[in-house]
Amino acid sequence: MKIDLKKRDEAMKRGTFYSYVPKHLEIPGKPELNKFPFNVLFASFAVKDGKNIMGSALYEPDFYTYEKKGDLCLMRYHNVYNVDKNVSYLIIAYDEKNKIYRGNKYVNHELVGETEGRDDWNEFFIHFTMLGLSKGERCKFDETNSNKIEEIGFKVK
Repeated sequence: MKIDLKKRDEAMKRGTFYSYVPKHLEIPGKPELNKFPFNVLFASFAVKDGKNIMGSALYEPDFYTYEKKGDLCLMRYHNVYNVDKNVSYLIIAYDEKNKIYRGNKYVNHELVGETEGRDDWNEFFIHFTMLGLSKGERCKFDETNSNKIEEIGFKVK
C-alpha cells in the first residue's frame, strides 16, 4: 500500500476524517461485481460559527461503466450531488491476477487523489476515503454532535 504521507498529514490538518461504507455489492446473478463497494462516502469536518459541521460526498456505482479487460475489472462511481455524472467521479479497479485495488478520485474533471493497495478491502477503502473532500466537490453539509464525533475517536477543537 502506497501512502502519500504529506497528503495524509495535510488532510488531517484540514480536519479530514475517513468514512466509507464497507459493504460489498451483492447482486444476484452478477458475482463479478462482488469486488466492488455498494457505495463510497468521503467526509470532512470543520467548525463554522461555533458549530461542528460535516461535509460528505456520496458516490454510487454506474453499472453501465463496468468493464473487464483481461484480469482488470473496473467501474465508475458518480457523486450523487452532481447533475452531470462526468464532473466528479471515482474509478475503482481490481486486478484479479495480482489482487490489487486501485482508486482514482476526480473532481471537476481533475484527478485529486489516488490509492493503491493489496487485497485488503478495509485497508484500501480507509486509505482511499482518507482523501476527504476536495475543493469544488459537491457535498451535503450537516451540523454534527461533537460528542458522537469524540466517541468514534475524532476530537473537535
